[in-house]
Amino acid sequence: MIDVYLYIAFGAGVAAGQLTRFRSPWIDRAILVDIVALVFFLGVVLASLAATRLLIAIPLALGLVGLMLAVTIGLTSVLPRRPPVPGTGKRPRPLGVLIVLALIVGYAVGRLVTLPGETAIAVTLSILLGLVGFSLRFSWNALRTAPTPLVAAIAGALVAAPIFSLATGFSFRATLATTLGFGFYSLAGPLVTTGIGPLAGLVAFLTNFFRENLTMVASPWLGPRIRAEGLTAMGGATAMDTTLYFVTAYGDADAGSMALASGLALTVIASLAVPLVLAVM
Repeated sequence: MIDVYLYIAFGAGVAAGQLTRFRSPWIDRAILVDIVALVFFLGVVLASLAATRLLIAIPLALGLVGLMLAVTIGLTSVLPRRPPVPGTGKRPRPLGVLIVLALIVGYAVGRLVTLPGETAIAVTLSILLGLVGFSLRFSWNALRTAPTPLVAAIAGALVAAPIFSLATGFSFRATLATTLGFGFYSLAGPLVTTGIGPLAGLVAFLTNFFRENLTMVASPWLGPRIRAEGLTAMGGATAMDTTLYFVTAYGDADAGSMALASGLALTVIASLAVPLVLAVM
């Protein structure tokens, strides 16, 4: 389920960044433009889903992702973290507004015209990973704190699932498979759809989709408070790609190593845990 070409792009960016000391403000600007384009095309893809099912699934997905992230963020505040790094978390804040607008405009455009949204997502994500890899700073000190967001994300998923299922009556099997997606919506959505049904699959897709996008939108405001460990835990599996920039921009500039390690581990766990839950429960 992992597109190897995305990580080829990331590796090429990292290699180029390590081989040259060239840095310019255009890199950050290019990353921001690419993120807005990526979210726009996510909105285009979202527009292909039936409107009636969205009206049912969206409140369920927002409730589940809100509960899961609240537990996850709360756990990062009591787990070991590095001391704050001076001068981080001070990027401009309007980016969250741009992301929301891009998603809305993409959805509206997708309802009006047919665009190759999935192809465009693959291209923009490859560009994003290449640019982020180029600007990434590695730190062994940051890598040592990777267990904190990893444990918080896993515990958040395991705690939120039974609470949400009991409170709403939604299938525990579907809820647990959804939370263990850790933001990997292209995995969780299709697997839950085939294993349980279309409505459960749509909730799984949207919950993990919202997890990724809420991390991007909220990071300028939450970053100074929950720092890199909290943002990494929020992003879950996406901390190794889509939300990696937000961890380093709004959490800690040298936290990329931690985010990569945690995101990669959660991607592997999601790939194993989601089909396992659907198979044995």
